[in-house]
Amino acid sequence: MKVTTAVIWAGGYGSRMLPVTAGISKVMLPVLDKPVVDYVVSDCVKAGISNFIFITVPGSHDLQDYFLGNSGLDDHLRKFNKTAKLAELEHIRAQAHYQFIEQPAGNYGTAVPLQVAAKLLPQDEAFVVSEGDTFFWRESGSDIADMVHQFEESGADGAILTLEQPEEVLHKYGVLDVETRGSYRYLKRLVEKPAPGTAPSNLANVSRYVLTPKLMKYVMDVKRNERIGEFLMTDAIENAAAENDIVVQTVKGTWLDCGTVESWLKANFIMARTRPELAASLKTTIDQLLVAGQATDKA
Repeated sequence: MKVTTAVIWAGGYGSRMLPVTAGISKVMLPVLDKPVVDYVVSDCVKAGISNFIFITVPGSHDLQDYFLGNSGLDDHLRKFNKTAKLAELEHIRAQAHYQFIEQPAGNYGTAVPLQVAAKLLPQDEAFVVSEGDTFFWRESGSDIADMVHQFEESGADGAILTLEQPEEVLHKYGVLDVETRGSYRYLKRLVEKPAPGTAPSNLANVSRYVLTPKLMKYVMDVKRNERIGEFLMTDAIENAAAENDIVVQTVKGTWLDCGTVESWLKANFIMARTRPELAASLKTTIDQLLVAGQATDKA
């Protein structure tokens, strides 16, 4: 089944990153000179995705300005002959088709964005579902493309991307319980934040899925989770896995989370290493800070 559409969760107020997210969507926070969500989109484009549906915070327009264009900015770039920058922006806008839907207030949870997007989803194709404030970095290839390929090759009803994590941090994640059949691993259930020592595997959920239209009924019918009072995508996926084949693909790249100040800074440091001129300058600065810190400690 073809996969040409992706739904990107771009809602949420980013409370862990306040006050900056009072004026900018959390998925638009910069990693170097690109917003986090640009890396998500680029990964999907490598997988053949050409249609994006963004679920946004009510009243925000920064994603639209970025992906659809800002006439005032374009005029400014033309006036001052900044053609290279204008060409870069035009490439971002032309590489895919973008749609935006505001997530209404009231219902909360990771399943809600997909419920809101339901009316725009293709009826004869599978689609990717992804959060917008984390991304994967690889020198070559694409983890989204790998997941889509695994889905297509296996003939499964859906797919889930997972990240191998050390045992001591598994209690922070939803953890996959899997079974192997033939050449593929399939999801049996998702254990949300298991107690230390009880995780069924070392495979953490990273909120990337491929769903076929037949699996949307599990998303639309998911009940409010009694434990936290929200409509959870993981509950819908677990219900779907009980009756359908959801193939498991493991991340090969580096997973970068930009949801906290610390993780966002780490993402910027890691991505700076991909640009030699930035890496050299950053190393000099860090060395100077270390020397200054050692001198302070001795004093």
